[in-house]
Amino acid sequence: MQGSTVGGAEAATTQTSRVIGPVAGASIVAGSMLGIGIFLSPPIVAANVPSLVGFFMLWVLGGLTALSGAVACAELATLMPRSGGDYVFQREAFGDSLAFASGWVLFGPIFCGSIASMAVGLCTYQLPVLLGRDLSGVAFTLPLLGWPVAWSQVAALVLVPLLTMLNSLGARPSARTQALLTLIPIAILSVGSFYAISVGVGAGAPASEQAPASAASFSMHGVVVAYLAVYFAYSGWANIIYVAGEVEQPQVNLPRSQVGGTLAVMALYLLLCAGFVRTLGFAGLAPAGEAGSAAAGALFGDLGRLLITILIASALVASINGTILGGPRVAYAMGKHGAAWRWLGHLSPRTKVPVRSLWTQAAISAALIVSGRFEELLAMVSLTMVVTGSLTVGSLFVLRRKDPDAPRPYRALGYPWLPSLYLISSVLVIGDMVLAAFSGQRQDVYPLIGLVGTAALYLGHRVWSRAQK
Repeated sequence: MQGSTVGGAEAATTQTSRVIGPVAGASIVAGSMLGIGIFLSPPIVAANVPSLVGFFMLWVLGGLTALSGAVACAELATLMPRSGGDYVFQREAFGDSLAFASGWVLFGPIFCGSIASMAVGLCTYQLPVLLGRDLSGVAFTLPLLGWPVAWSQVAALVLVPLLTMLNSLGARPSARTQALLTLIPIAILSVGSFYAISVGVGAGAPASEQAPASAASFSMHGVVVAYLAVYFAYSGWANIIYVAGEVEQPQVNLPRSQVGGTLAVMALYLLLCAGFVRTLGFAGLAPAGEAGSAAAGALFGDLGRLLITILIASALVASINGTILGGPRVAYAMGKHGAAWRWLGHLSPRTKVPVRSLWTQAAISAALIVSGRFEELLAMVSLTMVVTGSLTVGSLFVLRRKDPDAPRPYRALGYPWLPSLYLISSVLVIGDMVLAAFSGQRQDVYPLIGLVGTAALYLGHRVWSRAQK
């Protein structure tokens, strides 16, 4: 493989407009990471880790794992600064068949399923609080199928097309909206955390207590459960790679966005966890359920709970917008290479965005919202998500070996040790999910079904490719 093949020839054919600056790029990374996970995961970690030191060590380890993936993807994205993310990197490193399987799983179940899940979650839990109205009632029943559709699903069906319409106007307005929806919550949450730390213990037990009752002794299984919660709270750090073809001065801004956004979220998460522990006490954090509302309520009462609901809603809209922004670029890259319908590889001549892919994604997401089956779908591809991310980071090692002389404007920090941390961490997560699949619980078998389906896509494409030759 020649350097021109990896970095140059296809990059020259990219017609997307480079309009995403460094602030917007970092906001895409941070906004995609910042979501409900940081409010739900700390109680899980506190319930399974027996010490305050271990609690914070896990959050630091999770942040370093995200950073290890970020530096790997930053090198790959500057080597191949074009839209498509995992699909582009895996195609260069492992060939068409693996990229075909990863691309279809990414665009369909992962991106569309995530959009549906977050939109319905926002409209089920945060929106009713803001509106002061229950949205759980049935709005209508689908003819023939007999599926009841709740008002929260109807609200989600409005939200997804609105954000899709924003994205269809161009990458610049979408990126600016992303920056606004991300930077404001980060600023308010940071100030609130500093205030919580300075004020001290609110309604919880003393912060000096070292172990909640539910985590009285060390358990390796408990640590794994806690780490899984941290691992998924940090997910989303790779979203900038999907729009790499639209980032200004990619050789400089892609690494800054990728690494800077990840470090900013890591610092924010540690600050938030310190505020939670200081307000609720370590013993009071485990049973809190959702730490943000519990801490805000202890400090500010009902007004605090309302404010944290607004911030969570804003963060979720940012995550949805970041996902809507990234998914169509995978379909666009696949369409250009013939791995999907060619019309998906079309760019709007006016806005330079893949409008057809955007609205195809919206239609699939809407179908999942109405069906209510997105949770099962995401459960099925949860293991594949981890495997796909590991293959992308693994692409760095493969391309370093295949084409060591290719021009690399940015080289991964701490290579090979830091990127290896991500792969080691992924092996732990994959091992736990595979072991859980054999536990006898039906929902734990779903990830294996998704992995088998992905393998079938890979094998099917291999057979088809050989038949074509």
